[in-house]
Amino acid sequence: MSGLMLASLLLPNSNAGKVPPLSTTQTMALYRRSIERAQQDIARLEKDPATQRDLQALEQAVARAKEPTDLLRNPRITKLLMEALGLADQAANGGLARNALMSKLSDRQSLVNRLPDQRWKAAAQRLDFAASGLAKLRDPAVMADLKDGILQNRRITAISAQSQAVADALYVRDLPEGKTPTLFAVLGDKVMRRVATTVTNLPRQLALQSVEAQARTLGARFDPAQFAEPKKRDALINRYLIASSSAQAGLQVPGGTGSPLLR
Repeated sequence: MSGLMLASLLLPNSNAGKVPPLSTTQTMALYRRSIERAQQDIARLEKDPATQRDLQALEQAVARAKEPTDLLRNPRITKLLMEALGLADQAANGGLARNALMSKLSDRQSLVNRLPDQRWKAAAQRLDFAASGLAKLRDPAVMADLKDGILQNRRITAISAQSQAVADALYVRDLPEGKTPTLFAVLGDKVMRRVATTVTNLPRQLALQSVEAQARTLGARFDPAQFAEPKKRDALINRYLIASSSAQAGLQVPGGTGSPLLR
């Protein structure tokens, strides 16, 4: 699946302050296990009654709808679509979802082409509501892909509750190979930005600068090709996991034993 599907990675860790931070060894172990157990975790989610009800609700709503706006006026279905499309953190923005997903991709001035968050454009392209209505969404292959997006989102959400850094690393691991993002794209993507600024030890105050100034500062320390080239990406992930767990260790309560979830 694409990295864009892993929308929950962009959300702050909801368990921050509740679960003790992981050590570097625990973080690396969780990352490896998350990769190894991906199919098992998905199979378990497919049997979850609440998830089954949501997937059925999405399929039934699409079958009943006469036009895309019928779906986008339904808060539950909009939320599910946002999950499926890698925009789970935008589920509450129903108005933005309607306007962005109904935008004409061919119009350079349309909302979706002006939004800095490129996930919206990718989502609009996948659905193609403005040009083809519900035709794409009713394609069985597209529906299966969206359902997989929901399952993957929920899997990653569970992982992020243990370690946001591991969730971020999985997002980076699934980015398209060979497609180097611009510095502006890195800055506009919450996960890539977090990874790049963490490994370069740039402060959060960087966000107070203009976007152009931020790009110059980041570009002097970071090569975006690390997100696109497999070997460089693997090295980047390792550096990020180590840097993140080291930073978290500074918040570790003396005598802490790490996350009980990993015992």
